[in-house]
Amino acid sequence: MLLYDIHHIERFPSVQDFASHCRLVTCRKASGGKRLGTSGKTIGNAHLTWALSEAATLFLRTNPQAQKLLARWQKKHDKGNALSILARKLGRAVYCMLKRQVAFDLEMFLQTSGSRAGEPGASLDS
Repeated sequence: MLLYDIHHIERFPSVQDFASHCRLVTCRKASGGKRLGTSGKTIGNAHLTWALSEAATLFLRTNPQAQKLLARWQKKHDKGNALSILARKLGRAVYCMLKRQVAFDLEMFLQTSGSRAGEPGASLDS
């Protein structure tokens, strides 16, 4: 489903463009440094939003480490926002995996800071 709706990852020059296309970020209207509210809630691909939200819930079912991460986010945000944060993080991971052509690395995904936080994972060639 994800690959069908993404088409070619090269269409997106940055992870922010990809997240915006997937409706994982909030659009804001601003002018002259003043925020005027939100707009463009229907711009982007709703199927990708749904797919990444489903992926987030399925990811939580079998992964106790991700459940701990979600519980930590729920202390600061409510449950719905914490799930949205996880879906956004999964979207970023999907973008990086497709752009760099690497396999999913759970250790790197769950690591939020530290020495390996910005390192690319292993290549699929090896």
